[in-house]
Amino acid sequence: MKNPALLRLLSFLLTTGLTLVHQVSFAQKKEVRSPFFVFNNGLSDTSAYKNPEAQVALAARMGFDGVEKNRLDTFPEFYRAVQQNKLKLCMIYVQVNLDDAKNPYDRRLEETFRALQGTEAMPWLFITSQKYKPSSVEADSLAVPLVREIAALAERYGLRVTLYPHIWFWLESVGDAIRVAEKVARPNVGLTFNLPHYLAAQFYAGQNPTQNFPAWVAKAKPYLFALSVNGADFPPPSPDRARLWDTLIQPLGEGRYDTYAFLKTFWDGGFQGPVGLQCYNIKQDKPTHLRKSVATWNAYKKRYREGK
Repeated sequence: MKNPALLRLLSFLLTTGLTLVHQVSFAQKKEVRSPFFVFNNGLSDTSAYKNPEAQVALAARMGFDGVEKNRLDTFPEFYRAVQQNKLKLCMIYVQVNLDDAKNPYDRRLEETFRALQGTEAMPWLFITSQKYKPSSVEADSLAVPLVREIAALAERYGLRVTLYPHIWFWLESVGDAIRVAEKVARPNVGLTFNLPHYLAAQFYAGQNPTQNFPAWVAKAKPYLFALSVNGADFPPPSPDRARLWDTLIQPLGEGRYDTYAFLKTFWDGGFQGPVGLQCYNIKQDKPTHLRKSVATWNAYKKRYREGK
């Protein structure tokens, strides 16, 4: 004769077990919401993709979520193409020249901000100087007020500003961007953690980028607005500047450097901002390179979702 109480207990235990399994399984699924965008240098050339419409259409066909615009020339045409292709405009590469007292940045920036009101687009500020050496703190007195000025313009239209560290420029390293962002002290000003420029700065400083990475991630986290990625080998075989990017910028998924681990560190820390594909100096034809990179990105997201 069956025992009703025992059956109810077994049923309860089975249901509870399945619920716990479901909850554990759900907890292990970690979705990546970061939009994946392509740098303008991955779209533009003088032949097949020489106009904004062709460039943006290529990004859309390859499966990117968004694009970067390099400078403000042809901005209206480029932005129309972005909207028509239902992509995000993630970044606009904008120079701040500390040596130009009259026009340190493109004065078309405010009208550009006006057009972008209500979007998540950000100016990517790369800061240069011939008068001041890269990373020289003495030029902070020039750079900080200029960044604040641009940030105030952006704030009128609900936009954020991100600093772009670039090896050999005045704003050269992640450390420089953190220092400047701290001094600017505006909530709409942050930084981009650029993989190839981080590796280059570590190389020339004679440091180990893997060993130092967790500390730099922790320092950058309060200001982190975006990432840039690519495949890479480290260390480069030579300090020759002309050959550096052959090693430090490769198609995504290629090279010995673990770009997935780089991304996973940020995702594990809660970052879900835009991630850009650096394409400078890539030799493959554009559709081949971009299609492979999007496939690698999707594989990274799947891998992360599966907890690997």
